Amino acid sequence: MPPSPLKRDLLLEQVTRFPESPGVYIMKNGGGEPIYIGKAVNLKSRVRSYFTDTHADRAQIPVMLEQLESIDWIATNTEAEALILEANLIRKHTPHYNIDLRDDKHFPYLKVTVEEPFPRLLITRRVENDGARYFGPYTDAGAMRRLAVFAKRIFRLCDCAKRLPLPTGKKTRPCINYSMGRCSGACAGKITLQEYGEQINQLLRFLSGKRNDLLADLSGHMERASAALQFEEAALIRDQIRLIRDASKLQKVDLKIPDASCDVFGFAEGPKECCLAVLSFREGLLIASNRFTFKRELWDLPASGHDSVVLQFYLEGNREPPQEILLPENLRFDPDILQQWLKNRNNDQSIVLVPRKGAKHLLIAMAEKNARLHLAQKIPAADGDNFTELQKVLGLPRPPYIIEAFDISNLGTSFCVAGMVRFINGAPDRKGYRRFKIKTVSGQDDFAMIMEAVSRRLTRLQNENSPFPDLLLIDGGKGQLSAAIKALTLFNNPPQVAALAKKEELLFSPEIEGPIRLPATHPARRLAERIRDEVHRFSVSFHRAIRGKQFSRSKIEDLRGIGPAKAKLLLKTFGSMKRVKAASPEDIAKVRGFTLKSAVKLKKDLEKMQ
Repeated sequence: MPPSPLKRDLLLEQVTRFPESPGVYIMKNGGGEPIYIGKAVNLKSRVRSYFTDTHADRAQIPVMLEQLESIDWIATNTEAEALILEANLIRKHTPHYNIDLRDDKHFPYLKVTVEEPFPRLLITRRVENDGARYFGPYTDAGAMRRLAVFAKRIFRLCDCAKRLPLPTGKKTRPCINYSMGRCSGACAGKITLQEYGEQINQLLRFLSGKRNDLLADLSGHMERASAALQFEEAALIRDQIRLIRDASKLQKVDLKIPDASCDVFGFAEGPKECCLAVLSFREGLLIASNRFTFKRELWDLPASGHDSVVLQFYLEGNREPPQEILLPENLRFDPDILQQWLKNRNNDQSIVLVPRKGAKHLLIAMAEKNARLHLAQKIPAADGDNFTELQKVLGLPRPPYIIEAFDISNLGTSFCVAGMVRFINGAPDRKGYRRFKIKTVSGQDDFAMIMEAVSRRLTRLQNENSPFPDLLLIDGGKGQLSAAIKALTLFNNPPQVAALAKKEELLFSPEIEGPIRLPATHPARRLAERIRDEVHRFSVSFHRAIRGKQFSRSKIEDLRGIGPAKAKLLLKTFGSMKRVKAASPEDIAKVRGFTLKSAVKLKKDLEKMQ
């Protein structure tokens, strides 16, 4: 219900005394608590519109006005100042009708306890105002943990429970990590507070993504140490540089802008919720991925713009803006106001862009896809109407309550894999997910790969006397569908099959003529897209894992009689492939697992290797 006529008149009379200047207005309930905070170019005009407009498209505003008892205001000199004040007040009071940029999942963070004399690197799922530095969140917990292991080795961080520094006069033996070169031995006085602090500064630069500058500084330090005949120190720095480069591979993304340092905002709308995704790249590395969801009605509420949402992102986590902030076209904001705030905060080093084409526009598309996939995971299991609609659209004999989807992922003719996901009643059945390494296809032939994956899956189900799914959904177009149909001819009573092509989002089915183009809001299309996006994510993640293992594999393992364990021992003993090739058979024979005879054979094989 709208406010009573008496209350409305009292509030309007109050508004007539508002200044016609930029500022912030604070709407409060009967308890004096802020329920909504907004900014305005003209305070009087903006607040009056709440009582004069019909708000036919925003049903939540009359509900908010029913709770409204008083309105305060704070005038500012400029709209930019109003934007900053609005963001700070929202952060302080978190009003019910303002968007709250809080990540709805507790993804892990890396925490550097800089408030301690000898800081440590920890993993946490909660950000607290305790003086520590936080990095993240990391949506891939496995990659984040590997990154933490690398960081501790690179910077030789203390990783024990001892409280440092120890009381004066107390001595202790360093732990085994010190003997292995993985700890600086601060507990035993092997490093000064100042030296350890320099290592922590390097760690902070490393986690912030400023690795090119860090590598340049370390390279210069290594050359100076070598020139001063301090070869042990030079070797230690060389190992640091090598580890930093190896660790960077964990976060490397195939960008058209290899050294991009930017925050990329992407926005997606669902039936009831919206999602804002922010991908943070530093020097070409993806260092963090944030996803925020909120009610769609709240997103529509601030008709004056979404500038404060961008500011909240930086103020909430005390984040440092990068060189560029890339925003999509479907956000309502004033780039000049945001640029003014950046100028005041960041010395005018950051710029706001709305890319409409090129590599930066592709980054926006990546962020929007992340937002869309995140919303898809939050959508509850589809109801029966969705399956009935899909049945009608595809001309199926029965509703497809069990759907298995296939996608191919490859890099040219290398690392060819297929992924399969299983959905039951619209919900992912993760125990039913399957991965396939393509075995029978040589070259880049997606159609043949689809045939192999589908055939292997159905053969396995047939041998296990398990029922076939109701529908096979292929990620692709008419060609991929034809390949799947060809594979089905090998089986009795095969399942139904359909395909969904990317970009134009066309559905193909052998039961109907021609492709089907459905509206973006059609329940059948939304169901098919959600399953297709999930199988694509699953197959790409498998492809990356296979590719990463292959790239990290040593060429020595290709030699007969040399497995991963022996290859690792050789590289650890001699330091590099080049030194292994230069070593004599007598030196190789000293490595555990080798005899002089096997060492001579290895030397001959190494000489033949390109």
